[in-house]
Amino acid sequence: EICRREGIEHKVFEPWPGRGTIWARIKGDGSARPVILLNHIDVVPHSKEFWSAEAFKGEIRDGFVFGRGAMDMKSLGMAQFMVLLTLKRSGVRLKRDVIFLATSDEEAGGLLGAGWFAKTHPDLLANAEFLFNEGGSNVVDGQGRVFGIGVGPSEKTPAWLRLTATGEPGHGSIPRPQSAVNRLIRALNKLIDYVPPVQLTPVVEQSFRAYAAILPPDQAARYANLREKLRDPEFLKSFDLDPGVRAVIRNTISVTVLEGSNKINVIPPKAVAEIDTRLVPGESLDRWINELRKVIADDSIRIEPILAFAANASPTDTALVRSVRHVARKRFPDSEITHPVLTGFTDSHYFRELGIHCYGFSPFVASPRELGDGFHGNDERIGVRPFLDGVRFLYEVVDHLSN
Repeated sequence: EICRREGIEHKVFEPWPGRGTIWARIKGDGSARPVILLNHIDVVPHSKEFWSAEAFKGEIRDGFVFGRGAMDMKSLGMAQFMVLLTLKRSGVRLKRDVIFLATSDEEAGGLLGAGWFAKTHPDLLANAEFLFNEGGSNVVDGQGRVFGIGVGPSEKTPAWLRLTATGEPGHGSIPRPQSAVNRLIRALNKLIDYVPPVQLTPVVEQSFRAYAAILPPDQAARYANLREKLRDPEFLKSFDLDPGVRAVIRNTISVTVLEGSNKINVIPPKAVAEIDTRLVPGESLDRWINELRKVIADDSIRIEPILAFAANASPTDTALVRSVRHVARKRFPDSEITHPVLTGFTDSHYFRELGIHCYGFSPFVASPRELGDGFHGNDERIGVRPFLDGVRFLYEVVDHLSN
């Protein structure tokens, strides 16, 4: 309705019932390739009894906006739309099209949102050069001092796997050591105890090298030459104590779903587990599955992918990165640009596969206390001041990139 009222070119799609996507565009003069502002408008579920606010009311309280999606990622989506609207109202001459794309289904893998759009409507992407998305992280201390502005060029990729064990069924009163459930439990115990080897791929190594610029000298030396330092067993042991950095340099395994008998006194013929594994950029799915088979050492257990795609990365020396650096230096003179690699995943990979340089970037810059919290958790919220400042920050970056 706002696009119609403001005269902004737009289209609405529903590739699947209840899965809506909106595309909108402001035309440039074509002297540079378009930039896309991508966001997803779906959210994860919430448990009402654990919230102090209505999850879909958008309540403003104590300087925060409460609501499911406040951080992930309706705030960034709305900031992107405000950029589009402001550029339209200003009448400024642009050298590149600015495309706003709000998709569905990201939290379920994106196949019915960004994946569908990239496959069926590449013409509406107009051979875009750049894409902004979620996935950036900034480094700000408790006093609000800004040390790092993140422009994320890559992310780990999901390899969601289903493990199926079979065995002789029967009555629960007569145990069967090789039952499906017992086979599955033994396999999962091996996976839980398994520590995948370090894989310091080039994009991850680059991420730590960029991060080193904002660290104290003794720490900076370690991160600037991380490949060498990780050969030291004592350093690796201390490095692994941080779950966040540990997850970036290794494939990871989380057991999340279990299914066996539906009755306590029945030994079922089949037991199923679903595991959320995440692969470092550059890892091969087939190689990883073979590695897990060797760890499990039980050929009777079937492993099949539920969701998986190739990891990819974008270069860090581009006009978009330079625009973020230009604006960030004016706003936060003591900050450096870092290049975080997400342990999660976004929809960016669908567009990197089309040759578009995609980056995670959050314009919301504040101390942890002021910024907000609750990603996929309870009382999700974002600070009002960081949000409003972030809208302006993002506008300045897109304006600089497009003029």
